[in-house]
Amino acid sequence: MNIEQIKSLLARFYEGQTTPEEERLLADFFRREDVPEDLQEDKQLFLLLAQTSDQEMPQDIAEEITAFVNNLGQTKIQPLIPEDKQRKGVIFRLKTPPKMWYRVAATVAILLAIGGGMFVHQQRTLATDPFRDTCSTPEEAADAIFYANDIINRSTAPFLRSTMIATEQVNDINETLGKIQPYINQ
Repeated sequence: MNIEQIKSLLARFYEGQTTPEEERLLADFFRREDVPEDLQEDKQLFLLLAQTSDQEMPQDIAEEITAFVNNLGQTKIQPLIPEDKQRKGVIFRLKTPPKMWYRVAATVAILLAIGGGMFVHQQRTLATDPFRDTCSTPEEAADAIFYANDIINRSTAPFLRSTMIATEQVNDINETLGKIQPYINQ
């Protein structure tokens, strides 16, 4: 065969349109020593294919592949990574979470829940008896006030601490800026 016929056959091989006889002709051609320089990469491919084609595929693997292909549309393919381990889409992630804001948000959520509960309770109470007294003695009323005050103090304490820390940090920054301001204006 001449080089042009080999190139034509090679093009058909890459398109998957060659017969086993034509593939043997190509393999025989590429086993020769005098293969043109522009076909050296193809020669390496055919030599590699010739090494692997001598190995026989075990029958059970062929049967497994055939069964898998036949059941492809009927079974659900299991992902390589379980769904609970798969990473969900993340738009952005902070390197360090703003811990102070978690505390502030939690405090606000608690205050809103308490306030909402108290509002609903008050509305129900007013709807049944608007002039009903909740405490029978002044001591009982004082205890109720102290108890409510304690709840509010415990709920707002983390927020107040965070606010004080943030205020101190802002004051430190303002003090530092005040020290370097004359140098900036020069």
